[in-house]
Amino acid sequence: MTDLTHDCLERMDQLIYQSTRGIHILFEKSDIVRAITDEDPKLEENTIEKLKLVQDLLYKFIRLKEIDEKKAFLQDLNTHEYALLIRAYFKIVDNSILNKLVEKH
Repeated sequence: MTDLTHDCLERMDQLIYQSTRGIHILFEKSDIVRAITDEDPKLEENTIEKLKLVQDLLYKFIRLKEIDEKKAFLQDLNTHEYALLIRAYFKIVDNSILNKLVEKH
């Protein structure tokens, strides 16, 4: 794997910041709700294989620079991968919000 560039990380940080404000330009609301509320045991389990898959998906996703590239990548994912990526993305968003709250206190 090649390293992620500072530019890619900055762009991702901007998307996460927007998501902390409720602006989700990458995902449809219905897809977010479906992924977050899905009780599929494969989404819930924590296995090495799942963690590697999520890491690989996130890496490829972050590496893409343009929104259109990210959306095309999302469209190419199967249903399971798409749900995993949404869940991982929103865990990052949640953690970002929590970190900002902790910084204030």
